Amino acid sequence: MNKNLALSLLLFIQVLFGINFTTSKIIVQKLDPILWSNIRFFTAGIILLVYTLLTKRKHPKVNKHFWLSIISLSLLGMALGQGLFLFGLKYTTSINTSIITTTIPILTLFLVVLRKQEELSWPKIVGIGLGFMGVVFIRDLGKLSFSSTSLQGDLLVFLGAFCFALYLSYGKSFLQKHDNLWVTSYMFLISGLFMTVINIPKIQNFTLPSFDGLFYASVAFTIIGATLLTYVLNNLVLKHVSPAQIALFIYLQPLIAGLFGVYFLGEAIDVRTFICFILILSGVTISLNDKNIRNKFN
Repeated sequence: MNKNLALSLLLFIQVLFGINFTTSKIIVQKLDPILWSNIRFFTAGIILLVYTLLTKRKHPKVNKHFWLSIISLSLLGMALGQGLFLFGLKYTTSINTSIITTTIPILTLFLVVLRKQEELSWPKIVGIGLGFMGVVFIRDLGKLSFSSTSLQGDLLVFLGAFCFALYLSYGKSFLQKHDNLWVTSYMFLISGLFMTVINIPKIQNFTLPSFDGLFYASVAFTIIGATLLTYVLNNLVLKHVSPAQIALFIYLQPLIAGLFGVYFLGEAIDVRTFICFILILSGVTISLNDKNIRNKFN
């Protein structure tokens, strides 16, 4: 995969994930977050498995190591990573959630350096630092509140961020050895099965929400766009790109959300927002110029 294609896919992933903040908030107001994750991953898994079978892709060699690895990655990247995020989102504010999730690049960098996957360099430190500052200050910090009422949700979101950082760090070598679509299909289905066990009491009492066009549009987008496409593409890019690089692109999500707001909602960009955009873009650009990261592109 060449560098331009990898960067384009990373940018597209952030667009989908950026929109997912809004659609997920709409959904969890009507559905239990863990039950919704269950439905989301099972549905995406069935769709992807059918496609993988129809295209007759070669099945990976199955052994004990394969199942242990894929179960662990399924829990870290999906069941726990997304489940904790959604559950935390229900008990804390959007501003707290957006700030806490910016720790993913920092946590990922810490893990890959600790595991000696990558070397710590000044471009990485400066790039992640500038990106973090840009994301933090683009928010209305007057609404940021780590009070006792939101503490439970804040901790759950942070644990979800840490799980996703672990997934990025440990998933790269496994994904390089196995077919992306088979692996992602199994990850969706394993996550769905894990959540089904937890959700048995909730499933028995489950009823579909009354018809709401915005709600069901959010459901469709989240399953197809923010689940199936994002994970397939993210796993594909992770084969060729540094985990720290993928995590760094998360900083682009608020920038993209801001641009969508200007174009579709007529929102204005003030001086503070413009400066934050510059900080984020500068951080990503500086990190991209790190020679060790450049060498990660195939």
